[in-house]
Amino acid sequence: MDNRELDLELDRVKSQVFKGKTAAFLGSLMCNLDFVWDSERPTAATDGHTLWWNPDWFMSLKPEVRRTILVHELWHPARLHALRRGTRDPKIWNQACDYKINGELIKEGYSFEGIEWGCIDPKYDGWVEEDIYDDLIKNKNPPPPMPGPFGQDMEEPAKLQPHVLIANVVKAIQQAKMSGQAGSIPGEIEKVIDKFLAPIIPWEIELQKFFSDLLEEDYTWARPNRRYQDIYLPSKFTDDGRLEHLCYYIDVSGSCDDNDVRRFNSEVKYIKETLKPEKLTVVQFTTVIVHEQVFKMDDPFETIIRYGNGGTSLVPVRDHMIKHNPTAAVIFSDLQCPTMQKLPIEVPTIWVAIRAAGKRVPFGRVIYIQG
Repeated sequence: MDNRELDLELDRVKSQVFKGKTAAFLGSLMCNLDFVWDSERPTAATDGHTLWWNPDWFMSLKPEVRRTILVHELWHPARLHALRRGTRDPKIWNQACDYKINGELIKEGYSFEGIEWGCIDPKYDGWVEEDIYDDLIKNKNPPPPMPGPFGQDMEEPAKLQPHVLIANVVKAIQQAKMSGQAGSIPGEIEKVIDKFLAPIIPWEIELQKFFSDLLEEDYTWARPNRRYQDIYLPSKFTDDGRLEHLCYYIDVSGSCDDNDVRRFNSEVKYIKETLKPEKLTVVQFTTVIVHEQVFKMDDPFETIIRYGNGGTSLVPVRDHMIKHNPTAAVIFSDLQCPTMQKLPIEVPTIWVAIRAAGKRVPFGRVIYIQG
């Protein structure tokens, strides 16, 4: 059978992924994979970027089992198995991940006819991959017999691109939620994503400094004027100590890639959940304001979808700050643009400068981080 016929048959299998409760999630992940026929591999494998499939083995499978194998392979990048492996033995880790995936697929009614030699054991129902791995190590379980396990490609880990793998899963989660299929995402996947997107800025220290200054300024302005004892200027804080309005400006120009935007996500999420401002406005900008989203204190924070590209200018950020006069501001940018002119108003500001060591800011506190 030539490649054209193989591709047509593969397209039929792939079309099955777009059906059912996981259609949006797994379909999004599938669209980010390159498919390659490879006669050197005994079965099928993926590294999260490419899915290799032995053509002869593919055609030897029943049509419903081809679907099982494809969905099995998609769950490896979906569960970030390559990134979670760490220093574990790659073959045994792959075996543990296969047990996890296959157990879930069996419960969902997928067919394993003809490939019963794969990693299948009801003992591991409900276990996480790390615990399955520990059990395999402890009990020295032998690997499955030939023709060999299908699963992850462990031969060239140096080619892994963690930021791409994470971005693909984040995008798939967004797609599932927008399609009303949030229930199809295993809860532990979002926990894993949160772990990989943990903030790198020591916000506890920076915010302590920042708010010490703000509180001192707030106290000074809130005290009654000696000449006008009955006049109090408005406080920057609510009665329970929260910020009235925090504006978070995110540079989404072409010089800030998707990895930077994911970094922005984790930092915004941390600040919102820690500070709980009365109002949080997340503003994406390039040479203009391209998107603006307002969160009240109790609104859930979802992962930000990037809207921008192109050049960078701080002029629209300055104009927005003057117009809305927020209690405080955070500006996240690589500062690949002319310096912002000073404001005619006082807005306490933290600049988070990525890959911009030595760049000057006109006012406020600056944190330099590497990309």
